[in-house]
Amino acid sequence: MRTGQLRDFRIAIRSLTGHPLRVALSVLAIMIGVASLIVLVGIGRGSEQKIRKVIEDMGPNLIVVSAGQSRVVKGQLGQMGMMTNLTLKDANAIAAECPSVRTVAPAYFKKMLVKFENMTYSTKIVGTMPSIQEARNVSVRPGSFFDETENSLMAPVAVIGPTVVESLFGLRDPIGASIMIGRVMFHVIGVTASKGSVAGEDQDDQIFVPLRTAMVKLMNVTYLSTVYVEAAGVNRIHTAGAEIKSLLRERHRLRENKEDDFTIRNQTDVMETQKSVAKTFSLLVASIAISSLIIGGVGILGVMLLSIRERISEIGIRRAVGAKRRDILVQFLVESSFLGILGGIAGLFLGLGASFGVKATSGIPVILQPDYIVLSLVFSLATGLVFGIYPSWKAARLDPIEALNTEA
Repeated sequence: MRTGQLRDFRIAIRSLTGHPLRVALSVLAIMIGVASLIVLVGIGRGSEQKIRKVIEDMGPNLIVVSAGQSRVVKGQLGQMGMMTNLTLKDANAIAAECPSVRTVAPAYFKKMLVKFENMTYSTKIVGTMPSIQEARNVSVRPGSFFDETENSLMAPVAVIGPTVVESLFGLRDPIGASIMIGRVMFHVIGVTASKGSVAGEDQDDQIFVPLRTAMVKLMNVTYLSTVYVEAAGVNRIHTAGAEIKSLLRERHRLRENKEDDFTIRNQTDVMETQKSVAKTFSLLVASIAISSLIIGGVGILGVMLLSIRERISEIGIRRAVGAKRRDILVQFLVESSFLGILGGIAGLFLGLGASFGVKATSGIPVILQPDYIVLSLVFSLATGLVFGIYPSWKAARLDPIEALNTEA
């Protein structure tokens, strides 16, 4: 740095340090904008990663066929009434006649009370087949899953989720224990590995029992709630969905002008929805950051104009002793840039602290993005420069004689 530039930098810093409260107020909005950007982007990226992990745990090739037609009720996906048209024969037909399908796992689920000793807990009971392990990527540890023989014999065995274990057994080992579901006593043979929550539903808060046991002994039904299907590959998900739709429409004898009486959803659709939500969230974050930077820039503009008004005599003296207009311009641009980068650095520390605080207190995953941190600092500097151009130009254009004769 040349001697003249170093002198301009020192003068600029000396001027700013003389008014700490004014400086703090001028950079407050920029600090809030940068901190908001860091925290919100971190939460967004952390949530996105968590959702991706949950989807992968459920099975990336998963297709869910549900009884009834979906509709949107107050922004949420719902079912149109209780439909009884999805049967075990439909599930068997999907497995036999859809070439793009690898695994089929029919299921019927219902929320019921479960008792162990003097403890009572309400959870979702899922009657299904052993193929659910492949279709929904279910793993068991400790213990084991029930097999096809136990399903055929309607064995009263159960595989429970970690949330159920915590609610009913606490720290005790549930393997081998007997629990009462409805009026039927079940023998616990396994505990599923934790999957977490997706779309607000705890995937660990459920109990798997053999499908025939559930349909005959427990719930007395002849139809299914859902058929879980694993496509033969990620690139065959849509093909498998089309095959299932065509088959079920034919089996349910639906005419061309009739809507489906079933719903087919897949993980690709979930991912697309996630991307759409992420895009909307990014636009929201960007609007907050831009608004804060603009407000901060206006604050810098006001501070710089006030500073020039107070230092007209100083500017006149500098011009009288040989300083050029460029020197005055650079001096005030340095001041405005310093205000911008100061707000950015303060926002960076505030954002990092808030991110760690959110992660520690709420358990929400926060992933810090280095590129956004650097970008926020660059925009802070740019804000100071852009909003400092007019005041700096105005200071540089002052006539030295008039400036010396003007009292602040």
